[in-house]
Amino acid sequence: MPVALVQLGALEGVQVHRPPVGGVVWDRGALLRLDGTEVAWRMPLPEAPVLALAGRRLYVGTDGWVVCFDVRSGDEVWAADCGAPILALDAHVSGVDVLAGARVLAFDPRGEAGAVVPVEAGATQLRRVGAKRYIAAPTGVYRLVAGEKPALLYACRCHGLYERDGALQALVEGPPGTVLVEDDGLAMVWPFADAAAHLVAPWGRAEWAVAPLEGRGGLWVVDRRVQTRWQVPLAGRPLALAVVGPAIAVAVEDGGPALAVIHPDVSTPLLLAIDGVDTLHGDGPRLYLTHAGRTVIFLVRETT
Repeated sequence: MPVALVQLGALEGVQVHRPPVGGVVWDRGALLRLDGTEVAWRMPLPEAPVLALAGRRLYVGTDGWVVCFDVRSGDEVWAADCGAPILALDAHVSGVDVLAGARVLAFDPRGEAGAVVPVEAGATQLRRVGAKRYIAAPTGVYRLVAGEKPALLYACRCHGLYERDGALQALVEGPPGTVLVEDDGLAMVWPFADAAAHLVAPWGRAEWAVAPLEGRGGLWVVDRRVQTRWQVPLAGRPLALAVVGPAIAVAVEDGGPALAVIHPDVSTPLLLAIDGVDTLHGDGPRLYLTHAGRTVIFLVRETT
């Protein structure tokens, strides 16, 4: 099924340098909710926050506090002092999990505090998968179990924690190189594409988009064992990659940057010449491309 790329418009003076969360972005001292190409609401926020979204509840972590907002109106719902820098948030239907300093805290949607789990100092990532929670710490990836000491899943340096089709997948740098650790009742380890030499992003329910930064140009979608599901050649070197709805967008250096939009049902990417790329981010079916001091928003959709 082909894809269409529809330019919705440009946000003059707004630079989206971080992945949007439900249309919410932070830009140089302000938190903005984007509604199409309009700013629905704006609030001053000096420091870049940590963001997470579940339904209409937007959780913002900054300066040791977690604040819950109604994402549509921008109204504050509740706030809690966590007593330490907010390092990561993971929002879900039951509330939000917070990595604050060397503790993981839980709050329900009304802001009522739950159990506190001590974790290793220096942890930087947090992910909930079903009833399980995981952190990435300097010594490895840990599974958190209520009332028990965190259990080491894999000793490594972690690139990212992901919820994939009801299971955890962690992209890590192990002794044999980059590997993918999967925990679905039994931890499994798969050799993976070198994270330092590829652009990598989760795609679909359990697959991965992988584009080598050097050498033969192209984009592959692979499974956890790096077996190719589909592949599309690219004329130039990939510069940035973003998953956007059913497609994958790649900024390509091809005698001058181009935007390539790729879908599994087509063999030739949709190409659009652009005047340089600073950042490229997807948020659902919307693509945010920042260049020349402004952000252009595209809609990616399937066509018949």
